[in-house]
Amino acid sequence: MMRTLFSCLLALMVTGVEVRLCSAFDQKTAYEQALEKYESKQYQEALAYAEEALREDGGKATSVHLYGLILAALQRLDGAEENLRKAAALAPDQAAFQYDLGYLLHQDRKYVEAQPVLKRAVELDPENLMARFMLARTYVFAYHELQIPNFVELTLEQLNYIVKKDPRFPAVHHHLALVYINNGEQTKALAELNTEIKLYPGNTQARLELGETLLRLNEYHKAVEEFLIASKQAPQMPAIHYGLAKAYKAEGQTVKALAAARRCVELDPRFADGHYLLGQLYRDSAQAELAQREFDLFRQMKNHAAPSR
Repeated sequence: MMRTLFSCLLALMVTGVEVRLCSAFDQKTAYEQALEKYESKQYQEALAYAEEALREDGGKATSVHLYGLILAALQRLDGAEENLRKAAALAPDQAAFQYDLGYLLHQDRKYVEAQPVLKRAVELDPENLMARFMLARTYVFAYHELQIPNFVELTLEQLNYIVKKDPRFPAVHHHLALVYINNGEQTKALAELNTEIKLYPGNTQARLELGETLLRLNEYHKAVEEFLIASKQAPQMPAIHYGLAKAYKAEGQTVKALAAARRCVELDPRFADGHYLLGQLYRDSAQAELAQREFDLFRQMKNHAAPSR
């Protein structure tokens, strides 16, 4: 009896020690808890742990980086940028830190500032295809400010690398097409847009560009078909109805062109080119007063948009 009681007490003592030891080993740091909450998208709770982590470790790069990511998720972009910049400066050879800062700047349309950061991210991690994709976009969007003479070649270098590694990368063929369109290479653009639509038939913007490219190649009937599909995908997009009106006009279908042009300016009364096209269609239909009204609206909008000297 005494032996049994002693055995029970010993078991309880040992079990208690095990529990205390497990508790000590299982206790998570503030950084680990912040990361766990961030990954489960509990951003507000993650923020408190991240602030605690910064106090605990004196502002290590990993904690600063995570804090910046959490602020970005909470749409506190100024603080996010500040901390992501700080993390990238503390650990300049960390590809993820460069990428996350570049991503934030790119999404905030700070393309000039994003370009060198994303370039560094690609240097550190050449297989980061999204970094390459955004870098290609910054070359285009920051062209006027950066004045990079070979920006087309640099853009194509990044996009073609992506295609080689992953031909199905979303929107890469669309962006290649935009470069070719800008260069006046409509046939190349057409091939890339057809590939994009084949892979991602729901990419309405690419389909809109496909319709416009077919128009430039004088393939009006095919352009109408693409614009009609796009109008079903995004019936509230004025540019689609504008393209459709142009295609119908080119085919000589004035009534349908008028309906599409009217729909364009109904959706966006400030669509200046839509008013001009509508004016042309009214003029061709011998509706002089309506044509003049549309031309007047077009001129007013253009004059209002012109910069003052």
